[in-house]
Formats: sequence, structure tokens, C-alpha cells
Amino acid sequence: MTGKRQVQVDRIGKTGIIRLDRPDVLNAYTPDMGDELVDAFRTLASDSEVCAIVLTGKGRAFCVGADRNFLNGEKGQNGLRLGEEDFIGGFATELLTIAKPTIAAINGKAVGLGCTMLLPLDFRIAADSASFSFPFARLGLMPGMGSTFLLPRIVGDVAAREIIFGSAVLDSGAALRAGLIGEVVADDRLQDAAMRLAATFETADTATLAAIKSTLNGAAVRAMNIAVETELRKARECLAARSATHKQEPIPT
Repeated sequence: MTGKRQVQVDRIGKTGIIRLDRPDVLNAYTPDMGDELVDAFRTLASDSEVCAIVLTGKGRAFCVGADRNFLNGEKGQNGLRLGEEDFIGGFATELLTIAKPTIAAINGKAVGLGCTMLLPLDFRIAADSASFSFPFARLGLMPGMGSTFLLPRIVGDVAAREIIFGSAVLDSGAALRAGLIGEVVADDRLQDAAMRLAATFETADTATLAAIKSTLNGAAVRAMNIAVETELRKARECLAARSATHKQEPIPT
């Protein structure tokens, strides 16, 4: 792959940090970003010196969803169209099986895929200015990454239906009340809050922590496999129906 990398990977002490790095387009997602995210998570998950993994965005947004060019069929530098890459095509289940605690530090807007990629992570901390938008029903798109299973598990069935069916937009306070996130902090304290949480796992017995996480997520992993497979099939059906109706009209994000 050529061109500027779209994901930065760093390590501070025993915490691995993954940063989405397309700040000029509010970290809009591409298939190339997806491949880099998979590589980043796998690298940090296999690093014996890393105790926890933090995912965040660079700039004033976390991720505003898929880059609109790729929603209309453009291929990434990796030769893949949106949804053909592993990150969307099944990596959400693998995220659940990572033995180390995973933490999302949401630094601004999270839209569409920017929301669904948060759900497989163990902890979600948001900056006060963060917001969460689920525009799938309004845009004629199928939510993915196992979100049709994970969102009801996190916020409850009724709230999940209200969010997805209603194409809801939640500010950080509403997201906290819904249980979508666990903590809201001032914008300038977000990284410190994520690093402080990550540091609490440095003294834990790693094997025991991994066993607890595996047990907590055991049933979810089996259900996720079904959810992801169904979402991908339904997504193809939705896109085909939308293409027939709108004749490839560009989709806003």
C-alpha cells in the first residue's frame, strides 16, 4: 500500500494507542483505514508489553462514518470496496476476543460506522463535545459490525430500537444516560482519563483478566458471528434496493 497511513499506532508505557489519522476529513473511514485498524489491533494484542489498548481520533472528530466516495463504490489503495475489507467483514467478533481491555476515547463526532466500531470495545469514554449519530435508517444503509446485537446488549432493546429506527443523534450527556458510554470528561481531559483507566489494568494478572473477559464475552461471540453474517447479507440487499431506486445517487454522511 502506498500513500500516507490513515492510522497511527503508539505506545505510552504499557498502553497501546491507536489514532484514526485523517483529520482533514474528520477521520472519514476508508477500506485502507480498515486494514490498518486490523493490523494495529492485532499488533498491540500480541505485544506482551501492552496491558490495554486505547482507540481515539486525531483532530476535532472521532470518525464521521464512511468516506462518501467509498459509499459509491470506489476502491481503496488495497483494491477493496467498502465492506470487502476484514474490519467490516468480520473483525468485530475478533475485537471481542482480544484478551486485553480495549478502551474508546471519543474525541468528537462519531457518525455511522464511527459509532458501530465503538461497540465491541470494553469501555467508552467521551469528551464533553462528543456526539453519536446513527443515520442508517434515514440513509437506507444497514448498520454493521455486529451492532444489531451489541447495541441492544449495551443500552437495552427498547433504547436500541429508538436509536436505530429513529436515526438518533445523541450528545455526550444523552449517550451517558442511555448507557452507550461510561464516562464524560472535559475535552482537554479525555486522553488523561483514558490513560488513567488503562493504567488500572497494569497490576492485574493478565491471564486471569483474559479469562474473565473471555467468559463475559463467550455467548456474545457466538451471537456476533450470526449478527455480522446477517448484517452483511442485508447490507447488500439494502444497497441493491437503494441503487435501483436512486440510480447511484451520492449518499451524504
